[in-house]
Order: sequence, then C-alpha cells, then structure tokens
Amino acid sequence: MAKPIRNITIVGGGTSGWITACLLARYFQQKITEGALSITLIESPNIGIIGVGESTARPMSDLLRVIGVSESEFIKRCNATFKLGGLFVDWDRDENGNSVSWINPFFSQSDLHGVNPAYLYAQYGMKRGGGPIKEDFTEAISVCPALIHNFKGPRPIGSKDYQSEIPYSYHMDAVELAKMLQEHGKKLGVRQILDNVREVRFDDRGYVKELQLEENGVHPVEFIFDATGFAGVIIGKAMGEPFESYGKYMLNDRAAVVQMPHDDPQALEPASRATALGAGWSFRVPLFNRVGTGYIFSSKFISDDDAVAEFKAFANVPEDKEMRVIRMRIGKVRRSWVKNCVAIGLSSGFVEPLEATAIYSVQVALQWLIQYFPDTEFNPTVTARYNKLIDGLYEEIVNFIALLFHISNRDDTPYWRAARNDMEVPDALKENLELWKHTLPDELDLPQRTFFTPTSYRAALMGKRFCMGREYPQTSIFGKEHWEEYLNARLSRAQKFLDTLPSQYDLLRHIRGEAPLSSSGASFSINPGILTGGGI
Repeated sequence: MAKPIRNITIVGGGTSGWITACLLARYFQQKITEGALSITLIESPNIGIIGVGESTARPMSDLLRVIGVSESEFIKRCNATFKLGGLFVDWDRDENGNSVSWINPFFSQSDLHGVNPAYLYAQYGMKRGGGPIKEDFTEAISVCPALIHNFKGPRPIGSKDYQSEIPYSYHMDAVELAKMLQEHGKKLGVRQILDNVREVRFDDRGYVKELQLEENGVHPVEFIFDATGFAGVIIGKAMGEPFESYGKYMLNDRAAVVQMPHDDPQALEPASRATALGAGWSFRVPLFNRVGTGYIFSSKFISDDDAVAEFKAFANVPEDKEMRVIRMRIGKVRRSWVKNCVAIGLSSGFVEPLEATAIYSVQVALQWLIQYFPDTEFNPTVTARYNKLIDGLYEEIVNFIALLFHISNRDDTPYWRAARNDMEVPDALKENLELWKHTLPDELDLPQRTFFTPTSYRAALMGKRFCMGREYPQTSIFGKEHWEEYLNARLSRAQKFLDTLPSQYDLLRHIRGEAPLSSSGASFSINPGILTGGGI
C-alpha cells in the first residue's frame, strides 16, 4: 500500500515559491506540527525576483486571508493600494474616430428578474449606430466605475481586515510581498535553504530522486515543486518536458518596466490602466509610494530601444532614467505535473500580463493540487486530471486575452492590423464570437469557467462596441421603462457608496497608522458618461 508524502521540496523562491510554501504549510499545519510532514524551500542566493506582477486579480485577498496574513500588515509592508477593476484606454475607436475607454470591474449587480441586463443595455442603453446614450455598460451594472473615477476606497474607515461589501484586489510591491511571505512561511514551519542546484538526479522510473546542491550536498526528494520561473530548471531543463508556445495567439513577448513617482500622491486610482500604444500596450499600477509602469510589446514590431523611447515619450519618463527590459516566455509546458514534479507559476506557464493572472494561476493551481494531493504511488489518473484542469485554465486565459486584441478596431499601425487580422483565434473563442452576434455571453458558453465570468465577456464586448447595432430577440421581454428603473436603482446604489466611502488615500493612511481614526465627510457625485467617447 502506498505511503503518504512526508517530504515536500520547493525549488525557487520569489512570489510563486513562497505562496506555494505558505499555502501548503497552512493546509498541512497539523502534520507539520506532528512531524509527519516537512516542507523545504531551496532558493538561489544569486537570482533576484522579477517583481513585475504588481497588479493582482480579484481572489488575491482570499489567498492572503487563507494563509493567515494580516491585511493591514500586508498593506503597510507592500505599499499596497486597492484595485476595483481594470481600465482599457484607446484600444478601440468610436464611429467618429475618437478614443474609446472602458472598465472591466470586479463588482456587478444582479440580473433583472432573471434576465441578463446586457440585453436591455443593448436595446435601450446604446445608440443604434454609436456608443452609449448615457452610461457606458459597466457604469450601468456596477458601482466600481463611479468609485474608480472618484478615487474611492472599497470599505469604510475602521472596518476590519478583508471585510467589504465590494470585492477588491490590490496593487502591491511584488518584491516586498515575497519577503513578507518568506517570513510568514518560516513561521509556519517551512525550512529555507539558500543554495544553488548543481544537478538533478533521477531513479530508474524517471522520478526526481535527489538534488545535488552547491554548498549543502545531496538533498533527497520525494515530491518536488519547480518554482524557478521562466528557466524551468526541473520540469524543462532536467526532465525535458516540452514547452508549447502561444505565439500563434499572442504577439507580445517583452516588458519594459520602470518605477515612477506619483504626479499627485493623494489621487490613488483604485484600478490598473492598460493604454494601447503603437506596438503593444502600457500598464500603470499605482502603489501607495510610487507608480509601477511600463510597456508590454512585441519584438516582431519594435526593437527594445525603440520601445523604450516610445514609452518614455508617452509617459514623460526622464531620458536618463533606466528602464529594464524583460523577455517573457509566452506559453506553457505540455504537462505541469510530470511523475513527482509539479511546475508552478512561470515554470508552468504564462500568458501575457494584461489581466494580472500570474499570481492567480499559482493560487488556483495549488487549490487543485491540494484537492488531488498524491501519495507516494503518484497515481497517473490523479496527475492526468490535474493536468487537464491546468490546460483548461490556460485556455480560458488565452481565450479572453485573445478576444481583447482580435475584436479591437484599431488599424493605425502594423501591430494592431496584425492583432486583428493575422493572429490565429482559438477555436472555442471563434465559435463564441459567432454565437455572440446572436446572443450574449452566458455560463453555458464557458464550459470551464474558473476566472473569467460571462460578465467579464459582456463588459469587453460592450466596451469594445462589438454589440453595436445588433438586435437580440431577448430584448423584447422588457420595455424601456424597465431599463430606466434598473439604471436608476444602480445610480442610487452607486451614489450611496460615493457618499459614505472614504477616498482611497484617506483609507490607506488610516490602515497604515498615519492618520487619526475619523471618517471622511467629502461628498461626490456621479459623472454620467465619463467614459463615453473621449477617453478617461
């Protein structure tokens, strides 16, 4: 009879490695305490943290809460700010050629008597030949756009950690997060070894048997996680698992990054910005103490030097300020779990950073891993099911990001023409896009829906004017008065939050212990149509 796993080895530190260590240590805390399980993380003292993933996806707050991290301490240590969604700027143009912007929010309201409100918006909220009549789509279904425009925080001053009516995530310093998780993981019983792996040795079945370390000799292996980033030291270089590129779907393969000061430190926008540029898009991630920003671009259409020059001109970056260019490996290993090795984070795969899915992919992969945790037999049925789920996760991410590029109507540069016309469209997305000319996204259209909801797709289709001028049979169920009633209820709800929630700056200062405990008396009002036509 197979025995339970008693030793877990993680190779690679950084965000992915220490999230892995903390989640496993939290889950198996009793076994660690009893001495029935040990977790060892081997981290090279010579390799730094990439530190680009500073914008996080919605479930990040769940991850921190589950592993037992104080939210207040996280916010202080990592200079974190709150995130309520993502802003897309200038990815599309309206009927007059003006820039179009839209928000993909975390929070949306319920359907109208069981009917998707997007149908009513398509019928009564949009001009037949143009954009919104009043509010953009996400302004009509969510309170988040109003909060974003008014720089609001998601919860009242004095509220407890992780408690809010409005779901949120964070912008944070990824390097500081890794340091914080390292400290937390050690408290949970994780053993850290600072050393370099010189050799990976296998048994006669092809399982990883031991690691030869540079300073600490031989380290025996029972179950191993590869968290070595794009290098894939264990899964790729040692075990030879093939890498499958997403180059036929994705153009971008470079990131030029830089840290900048705030123009106005109090105007902390609770959203990440993605602004289209000539050969890719720029990101803007506001932390409490600075702004993380840069250019995600395609080396097929622009050189590194020209991309840096274009971005510096766009973002007013001083000429003498150095930007770091990172090569991104876009794709995934064929199987993320091979024999007794599981690749996690960038070692497993990466789809460009547009939707901040890197840390989320680690989180959900570990949740599945715990669900299918092996014994020393490493039953192939268990590993096959896990790999099938991971395949589905990456396909889901690729489908949504490919949609954002494929249905953009920009054609002013070779890059944007290629994104629209030359890149291969995944079969599932191609089928859905044809379907969505006649009906709007529904749960039934997304067989493995792990992250991107039908609301995410509706927001993208409406924001990018895909539904403009289309007639949907479902709109005949309700009249215009029902739409007005729904819209007014949304405006009233949004105004309630605007009147009661503090600015993000004030909220964060209280959490950081830099201001006395008092509520903000400032009152704001909604600016209808603030995203319509002319940008942000």
